[in-house]
Amino acid sequence: MNWILPLVALLPIIAVSVLMVGFMWPSRRAMPVGALLAVGVAWTAWEMPPLKVLAAALAGIINALDILIIVFGAILILQLMKKSGGMAGISRSMSAISTDRRVQALIIAWLFGSFIEGAAGFGTPAAVAAPLLVGMGFPPLIAAILTLVADSTSVSFGVVGVPTRLGFEPLRGVVDLPAGMEFGDLILAVSARAGLLHFAIGSFIPLIMVALMTKLTEGSFRRGLEVWRLALFAGLLFTVPQVMLAVTLGPELPTLLGSLIALPVFLFAVARGFLTPKVPWDFPPKSQWPAGWEGSIPAGSDGEQQQPALSAARAWLPYLLVGSILLLTRVDLLPFAGWLQGLRLAWNDILGTGISRGIAPLYNPGIIPFGLVALLIPPMHGVHWRNAFAATREALVMVGAAAVALISALIMVYVMMNSGSEGGRDAMLIVVAQAAADVTGQSWYLLAPLVGVLGAFISGSNTVSNIMFGLLQYDTAIQNGLPPALILALQTVGGAAGNMICVHNVVAVLTTVGLVGKEGRVVRTNAGISLGYALLAGALAWGVRALV
Repeated sequence: MNWILPLVALLPIIAVSVLMVGFMWPSRRAMPVGALLAVGVAWTAWEMPPLKVLAAALAGIINALDILIIVFGAILILQLMKKSGGMAGISRSMSAISTDRRVQALIIAWLFGSFIEGAAGFGTPAAVAAPLLVGMGFPPLIAAILTLVADSTSVSFGVVGVPTRLGFEPLRGVVDLPAGMEFGDLILAVSARAGLLHFAIGSFIPLIMVALMTKLTEGSFRRGLEVWRLALFAGLLFTVPQVMLAVTLGPELPTLLGSLIALPVFLFAVARGFLTPKVPWDFPPKSQWPAGWEGSIPAGSDGEQQQPALSAARAWLPYLLVGSILLLTRVDLLPFAGWLQGLRLAWNDILGTGISRGIAPLYNPGIIPFGLVALLIPPMHGVHWRNAFAATREALVMVGAAAVALISALIMVYVMMNSGSEGGRDAMLIVVAQAAADVTGQSWYLLAPLVGVLGAFISGSNTVSNIMFGLLQYDTAIQNGLPPALILALQTVGGAAGNMICVHNVVAVLTTVGLVGKEGRVVRTNAGISLGYALLAGALAWGVRALV
């Protein structure tokens, strides 16, 4: 076949990959280049009218704003909790449970990190959990590696489902769904399949973490494998409710509620000695640590604490409110979801091009519950108004850093998706999907999650990975006769696995533990686990489909 046209269609994504991987450009610089190239290719090679290009770009910006509202609300709560002493109270409520470093890693990196992923996401879990481990005496390099590995299984349903729910939102109204299927049904099917794959693989991530920790420390997996029953218990405590929620309610609640269920149960069990090791394990004395384990922030340093730690009950209350409100507004048996969805701001037939996009603001979790709970934290925790405004500024700065990359990515994808029908050609991503289908066939089961890993690695986000490659995955599945919901699930599972090695997250966590410059070592250590996670997901999906 003629590969020139598919390669031209892929040019924006190739350029972003080269700039970020080859030249180490941050996504906020590389993504605008990709957006400009998408506009240029669509206008010239695909003969897309300028008015339609503009309409597609505006639709992408609307979609990006929908996501950014959620990100801002989640980060605002996190920043307010830091100012109030709430985060310190949460940390203190967990850190005194056990002196065994393996148990501490399971609590902080796996369960607490999963909770932060469900509540905030976008690189915050490892950046929050790693400094906590360092403050408890973990070597900074080990803390960074562990928290990145842990921040994987929870990611597809992080930030109340943004990677899956809004990551695949650009497909709405673009793909041809089977008769009788609504777009929400597709997302629920994707959520269920992703939840099952994460259950099958992610349940073993805690065991991999503790085995990796002792391997890096002593050169042997043995001491880590000694706690295999406790590690599997920690894994199943999270993945069982996660998959149940993913199958029944969709992508918004599995990570947040799964971790809120798992954390207290695990802490209660460990406090009573259930499956805990009789002989605690610790790192060797700091004088024996290899060079490179520690940087500008010494282990045992708690870092800056702006307020005294709150009691555990007061500290956890805002996030318990978030989880409760989300549950009440997402269960179909209750009327609240319908009420909140009643208000929808939409721009239909943008510029007369037939492209439409809208937002249901009250149903957006960034407003209810995140915005609502953020207003309650200052009086609830006694935060001075100056600190509350400072937290708001900090949240705006953090969102602003992500906004350029996210808006550019969505402009790029919406232009590529809507480039069809002009000049008698299919849309750019459909042309690429047809070429991929010609050479892959059933083996796309293995390649689909690797595409997700690549997207997360180069963009720093499972959400952006799904945005970039969602339509490509769907169309390739149709071309190959594969189930689209399962292929999209492999895409988001691969993106979650890629979270362990994405450049953005690695840089962020190493900055928080004072080890900037060690990115290569962290990526090399985690790459095998990340790729193994993705390939195993693909093999499981392929094997199950072959049996049914």
